[in-house]
Amino acid sequence: MKPAAKLVGQLSNLKQEPQRQEMESVVSWVNGRELDYTTGFLRYGVRYHNGRLIVPLTGTYNIYSFLSLTESNDYSPVKPSVKSTNETLVKHAMYKYNVKIRKDVELASSLQTHRASNGRNCNAFSSQISTLVQLEAGDEISVKISDISLTSYPSDNFFGLHMI
Repeated sequence: MKPAAKLVGQLSNLKQEPQRQEMESVVSWVNGRELDYTTGFLRYGVRYHNGRLIVPLTGTYNIYSFLSLTESNDYSPVKPSVKSTNETLVKHAMYKYNVKIRKDVELASSLQTHRASNGRNCNAFSSQISTLVQLEAGDEISVKISDISLTSYPSDNFFGLHMI
């Protein structure tokens, strides 16, 4: 049996303000016994800790993440004539942390521009990442986004991995 895991987003009571700074970890994932009531799972040695999946065996893994993103039109920082290009981009990325190197290393990312909606209350879009990576036992995989406030419907979000 090969290690595998899938976590789904967890509702949070925290109201997050829009931010456009450094990448921020998505840490609100359903875990533990609560996974039994979702489509999520942790199997064959994969562990969860502080928003990260920890792989038990060295090998090649498919890692994946899907984020459903929503931006209210009440807050619209995107004004193309005023803002720089970097401020209109949303970055969604997956990172690896290993105690040997003591820093996060980006494994894969998706970069998108905001989409202006005409006559709607919000902008809704999604971002998906999936790639094959070589991981060592103990590597920790996490998901980050450049504007955490866009993850307003966390139950639609998921991330996971499986050894191939």
